[in-house]
Amino acid sequence: MYRYLPILFMLLCVDQGYSQISPSSEATINYRMTGFEVPRIPNASKYTFHIAEGNITDEDILRKNAFTHSAVHQNTCIILLPSFGIAYSWLVSYTDKNGKEIGKTGLYHFSTGKVPYTDADLNGLLVITAAKHHKDLFVLVDGVLVIYDIEGYPIWYMPDVQQIEKRDVSIRDFKPTPDGTFTFMTIKGAYEVDYDGKIIWQAPNDGKVSGSSTESYHHEFTKMADGHYLVAGAEALVKRIPDTREKYFADDDTTVQKGIDGNYYKQITSGTLIEYDVSGKVVWSWKASEHFNDGDYFWPKSTLNKPYDGNTYMNAFEFDAVHKVIYVSFKNINRIIKISYPEGDVLNTYGEQSGDMQHRSPFYGQHSCRINPRTGGLYVYNNNHNDFEVISKGRIDADGYLISHVVKYQQPVDGNGILKANWDLGCKLVLDKTVEQVTIRGGSIAILDDDCILVNMGTMNHMMIINKNKELIWDAAPYLTDAKHQKIAMIPYRCNYIQKKDLSKFVFRKRS
Repeated sequence: MYRYLPILFMLLCVDQGYSQISPSSEATINYRMTGFEVPRIPNASKYTFHIAEGNITDEDILRKNAFTHSAVHQNTCIILLPSFGIAYSWLVSYTDKNGKEIGKTGLYHFSTGKVPYTDADLNGLLVITAAKHHKDLFVLVDGVLVIYDIEGYPIWYMPDVQQIEKRDVSIRDFKPTPDGTFTFMTIKGAYEVDYDGKIIWQAPNDGKVSGSSTESYHHEFTKMADGHYLVAGAEALVKRIPDTREKYFADDDTTVQKGIDGNYYKQITSGTLIEYDVSGKVVWSWKASEHFNDGDYFWPKSTLNKPYDGNTYMNAFEFDAVHKVIYVSFKNINRIIKISYPEGDVLNTYGEQSGDMQHRSPFYGQHSCRINPRTGGLYVYNNNHNDFEVISKGRIDADGYLISHVVKYQQPVDGNGILKANWDLGCKLVLDKTVEQVTIRGGSIAILDDDCILVNMGTMNHMMIINKNKELIWDAAPYLTDAKHQKIAMIPYRCNYIQKKDLSKFVFRKRS
């Protein structure tokens, strides 16, 4: 049972323009934040929703035991139910403008389902700094596919479906869409689901762009404002090593093969972007391989002290629909490129340039790049880390520690200059620890309407909201309980959010 007052939460909703009984009778729903709806009644001035726990068949008992008697002027309202995994009963009574009851519905029954991740005593968000503001915020956590309120309690979960074999860090980029749905990715594909957890769209994953059996979707999947879908994929390339084998690879590297022409070759994973329409047709695509050269794929091992694997796997993108550009992040080469859409031309390159280690990048091993739609600022979660652990590459603070950063950059006006950091927050300053705090994997930024930022620290297993003055105004540690009843890190890859004012378009999205 969750710790809430008897009247839990109520949101007056706009008239939806259609009517049905919801939740439907005998339904099992995957959320506590529940939209109740009945047909509109002529001459009804108020609709009073009576909701009680248990499978109650007597109207008087239901009314007496109802935990809420929410009276609203519309035929819909949103109520936060007490718990997952229990039965509920409800009815609605109608009153006229004089307060006289003029009718009522029958009794309806439904239940809330549950998965292990909805047990708030065992799994959830351990809130460290409670929010004084943004109490209307709900946090979407990938990996477990659960939505939490700002107090750390679950309000929604994705039901178990065949496409989800297990919930772990391979489930990524769980986020809301402009249409009141959610998107996420698994090792099997990219999916859009409605509030009931029903899969309503699935990416084809047929290899039409990659030239392989699948598109190898990964990291980022976004539903665009026009209803199309943009997803990151990958293609496998076999590249001829441009110089001697020894210049780039260790002697025992079996991934390097000698061809019949006497040259050496390396299989490389290179990033792609694919745009689908609602029918699953490819309407646009972009390949990094068409814009990268040998200097991007092959770095001399003497520079890194370790051989480079030639992986130009992208780990994030951001579509700026206003300016028709896409920002694409490549962690392994410490680079973000800005391309025109739909032309696909490279407009600018930020960070490392073609393996030139003398060019000091402003970020290393970065995850997540986001554009502020109001200011045009480019936000980057700078992991300040690379897979080769070359300390000279990272940013070391005054105490000699590597720390991850959240940075906002001003982009060059002419399109050809360099990024200028005008807001930089080292994570150690927030967490107030005197140890290295580097996110090895994951990490994300989401920009709120008031320009505060919701930050997920990936392997550091911490989430926080930071205001424009770099002040910590909320933070939480996601956790799970293992078989030995020990709390362990949940380690989400990314997190996103929805707000109270936007709930109705998710909860009351018109059913097809």
